[in-house]
Amino acid sequence: MTHCIMRPVALAFACLALTSCSDTTTEPVTAGDVPLSPALAVAANSWITRANMPNTERWGLTSAVVANAAGQSIFYAIGGSSYGQPQASGPTTGASSRVQAYNAATNTWTSRASLPLALYKTNGTGVINGKIYVSGGRMSGDKNYQQVLFVYDPAANSWTRKRDMPTVTWGGVTGVINNQLYVLTCDGEDLCYEFSRLALYRYDPVTDQWTYLTFTPVPLGDPMGGVIGGKLYATGGPSGDLLVYDPATNGWTSKRPLTLPRRSGAGVAFNAKLYILGGYERDPDGTKRPVRKTSVYDPATNIWTTKAAMPTARFDFAASRVVVDGQPRIEAVGGARPGNNLAYRP
Repeated sequence: MTHCIMRPVALAFACLALTSCSDTTTEPVTAGDVPLSPALAVAANSWITRANMPNTERWGLTSAVVANAAGQSIFYAIGGSSYGQPQASGPTTGASSRVQAYNAATNTWTSRASLPLALYKTNGTGVINGKIYVSGGRMSGDKNYQQVLFVYDPAANSWTRKRDMPTVTWGGVTGVINNQLYVLTCDGEDLCYEFSRLALYRYDPVTDQWTYLTFTPVPLGDPMGGVIGGKLYATGGPSGDLLVYDPATNGWTSKRPLTLPRRSGAGVAFNAKLYILGGYERDPDGTKRPVRKTSVYDPATNIWTTKAAMPTARFDFAASRVVVDGQPRIEAVGGARPGNNLAYRP
């Protein structure tokens, strides 16, 4: 898996938003790489820079948000690779077990109990009853795929291993529907980034059992997605296919493809819409080119909209929904400093 080193992108050279009869563009309000004043921090459709993730630069990490006892959103940055932007097939060293917690209200970071294994490119996270579930991933070393499932209890600051997945998995998307995990993932094939269909599994935390459900009808390389209205939305791959899984039918429905196809960005379900942040596009020569794009899908209209671009191009980072002073926003964390903690207000 070839990755390019992430570097700041000057606003003057921001990527132009593509438009068609099926998508619209909102003029971006970007924040650059320096913090904005509190007044500007709440401007709609804008990005601001928050406190950098301390003492580390990580790629391929995952994230989850759980409120603390005071009701503040705590963003957990979990695992990843500290070796630098992953190269060819991913880093052969540098997988991290580090867990850091970011308080979005106070703009401060603290260290938490480490993952039991050093993992990057996991299947993402799901939060059930205030606990964080993390499955699959890769360890340092060539093709060192895992089938583990860990659950983190923020109140106890401790990790517990649960029943392993039926097979080694990595680089997927996790959602929670009816207090069960739905994990859409690669099964460890080398070419699953782009050319393989993905498998969907369900985990029941009550019985500690996994169930295989189905494969995607088309490839979804390096998927991004989220749960909206009790259904799992996922996109990725060279064609930008958007698929929706309905647990009631155990089937997939195709929706309007991502207008600006890319891979390895961050997907966040926010206000009943799917946000796809950053990622990379592939140039004709095969080079992976990081992008700054923010795309939003509205299931009610089946339309993609382009919003304010990220201040810097990036991929293999993590993003989750947080609430600050009663206002929801998206926190995006990962990559090189400065600017590896960004917040977006829709």
